[in-house]
Amino acid sequence: MDEPGARLDPRLEPYRRRIGRLYDDHGAVGHLVTRVCTHWETVGPHSFPSYVNPEERLQWRVHFDDPDRADAFSDDGDQDTTVIRGRETDTWEDERLEIAGRSLRIEWLDGDDAAVAWRTNGW
Repeated sequence: MDEPGARLDPRLEPYRRRIGRLYDDHGAVGHLVTRVCTHWETVGPHSFPSYVNPEERLQWRVHFDDPDRADAFSDDGDQDTTVIRGRETDTWEDERLEIAGRSLRIEWLDGDDAAVAWRTNGW
């Protein structure tokens, strides 16, 4: 749902509520889940803050199938959407995720496959 005052960033469109299956050389290992959220700057006194300057921000999470392997999460507060390209998303375009020194293949899911995976692994 779009929040009042937030401007939609078209560069983030491919990553709004997306999910991909992750594979290594041996098979499926988890899911990459992405979403775009609006973040607000808090200004003013602590007792009566105001929330201003809405900005869309890409968040992503990796959920591994192996329960002993810790999930990974990114909500890069320093990320500037004007330079979103050139970070994680460049390898995503090549259907790869570089994480913890490993390269995993991403198979982006759509339709029923995406809906089922989102119910299990999404936000």
